[in-house]
Amino acid sequence: MKRAPPTILDVAKLAKVAVGTVSNVLNGKVPVSDSRRRRVQKAIEKLGYTQNILATGLRRRRTPMVGVCVPHTSVAYFSALVDAFEEVGADRGYKIIQVLTRLDPAQELDRVQALLHYHVAGLILVPSIQPDRTLKALARSGTPVVIIDRPTGTNIFDEVTFDNRGAMFDVARRLIALGHRRIVLIVQQPKLSTTRLRIRGLREAVAEAGDSAAALIVQCGPDEITLTSRLASLMREANPPTAFVAANNTIAAWLMRALRSLKVDFPGDVSVMAFGEPEWADLVTPRLSVVRQPTGEIARMAWELLIRRMNDEKTPIRHVELKAEIIMRDSVASNPPRATADPKVTRR
Repeated sequence: MKRAPPTILDVAKLAKVAVGTVSNVLNGKVPVSDSRRRRVQKAIEKLGYTQNILATGLRRRRTPMVGVCVPHTSVAYFSALVDAFEEVGADRGYKIIQVLTRLDPAQELDRVQALLHYHVAGLILVPSIQPDRTLKALARSGTPVVIIDRPTGTNIFDEVTFDNRGAMFDVARRLIALGHRRIVLIVQQPKLSTTRLRIRGLREAVAEAGDSAAALIVQCGPDEITLTSRLASLMREANPPTAFVAANNTIAAWLMRALRSLKVDFPGDVSVMAFGEPEWADLVTPRLSVVRQPTGEIARMAWELLIRRMNDEKTPIRHVELKAEIIMRDSVASNPPRATADPKVTRR
């Protein structure tokens, strides 16, 4: 017959302490003497006891768990965010439950509702393209929530983002100063709030430069093959672009492979930059220029706001916008060979 798992009562009996002492050792919120702590830990190890966190949380109405909901982790930026939340959460005694939405509003709502069923103490969300149903469900639940990365245009929850418009504006200005006149922003989801802000920043920088510069917005499609085809068409034009900015590290990898397959030299013929900094950015040749997002700062600020909400602090809703850092490396060149050609504004 299968043996019943050990309980907290078994641990207390073996350690010769009160059940409350075991609970204090497990939760780490009330000081326990070193000798009692060692006895409890030895008993836990000997019995193979594991705490039922869900049951404990249900008794308290909240578990020591925080949900982190992101689109996916194939993009280095989102993966780094999850890692950062794991670190800051552990420092506060919380565990992280990560779920993925795949940019699908229906899947986003399903995953968020699952987290709510587990009575998470709080939730951090990178919204999908159409997050309205999810935001309404969260507002009804009363669960503390902080929105990160993508501004929602609402004043329902605290939000921590970075200045996408300003970052793209500064990138475009630098490229124009280096002699680039036809600048392409390659995006995958043009309706995302962050993408719209980047498009705005690019167009503002080009407008500032007057008729000497042009902005092109290219939707890369679902895969590398589609992007390669669109780049081939662009590069066959009489006045091809001289600078590409990829919206994330996945698109950057597609872009670099596509340019190589088309035998387009970079940075000789075109310059390349990317939002986000993949681990391989300074390992490839040429080293990739990037917009380094303030991942750690976003995580720390979002966590501080979430802690305040979990502690029921009645403070005004905050929208925090942080600054990104532009890192110029070898993949961007000055005085591009086609920069003197007459630019034409193109949208693809």
